[in-house]
Amino acid sequence: MEFTAEEIKKIISSKISEVGTEIVIYDEVESTNSLAYELIKKGYPSGTVVIADRQTKGKGRLGRKWISPEGKNLYMSIAIKPNITPKYATLITLTSAVACTTALRRYAEIPVIIKWPNDMLVDHKKVGGILTEMKIEGERIKAVVVGIGINVNMAEDDIPEEIKEIATSLRICKGEEFSRAMLASEIIKEFDKWYQLLEKKNRKTIIDRWMQLSGTIGKQVKIVLTDREIRAVAEAIDEEGRLIVRLPDGTYEKISAGDVTLLRDKEC
Repeated sequence: MEFTAEEIKKIISSKISEVGTEIVIYDEVESTNSLAYELIKKGYPSGTVVIADRQTKGKGRLGRKWISPEGKNLYMSIAIKPNITPKYATLITLTSAVACTTALRRYAEIPVIIKWPNDMLVDHKKVGGILTEMKIEGERIKAVVVGIGINVNMAEDDIPEEIKEIATSLRICKGEEFSRAMLASEIIKEFDKWYQLLEKKNRKTIIDRWMQLSGTIGKQVKIVLTDREIRAVAEAIDEEGRLIVRLPDGTYEKISAGDVTLLRDKEC
């Protein structure tokens, strides 16, 4: 790894209140999410950040593998102990997406958009994703780990053939390399800012910002649920972070979890 935890702490300096007060960096781990959860169980503080140069068992949503080559991308996880009820758990993912997308737009100057709930896209291709895993006990969220994967400096040849049509990187988009340390610092600062708003129950501000950054609202979508597949128009987000969609018969449904695909006109 070409940067250290001390370097990132210098960059974020006093601009954070919780997230990033503890940062640990590894050359290689199986999964930053798994390690972050182990650390918070051992007594590390809420807001602990784990960064790795390479993952051997990187995880994506729905059990998918996250491609994690060495020295190219940003793999980081943030462990938190939020003071919110499980009812609003989906908002943690939306808050994370707002923080990451805002940081990417400012640092890389790329028009990144969010696909509900947590993918970051540029020109219909995925540049980053978020995997939120949590431990819930009764009516209390005991711990949450937010895994963030950003394709930073991968070239076209670095992307496996099977995902070339759906994946990209900051380098491919801009034709230049980016500092992973600077990007990690920007994400940490933004995450801390938006997470504090969530803790203060300022949910409307988060949802409004998510809507501004969204590439989902107003679009035709295909949603694969556990028991069925639906096609609908994404209309809005409710206060719990659920996606409100309008079905072909004019009725509405609220989606709390599912695999969403944005449909282009010819697919609708």
